Amino acid sequence: MLLADILKISPERALDLYYNTKIYQQMSDPKYGLQLMSDDYIIEELIEELRDTI
Repeated sequence: MLLADILKISPERALDLYYNTKIYQQMSDPKYGLQLMSDDYIIEELIEELRDTI
């Protein structure tokens, strides 16, 4: 929801974007430790990754 709010897009579109990122893959793998990071940190990293793919 935070990504949808920041990007002013639908929650469905935000989920689609999220599920197709390296951040999602890293969130699913405990060795990266992203589960311990704040929402703000994760959203910053996610937006940065999305910017790099455009």
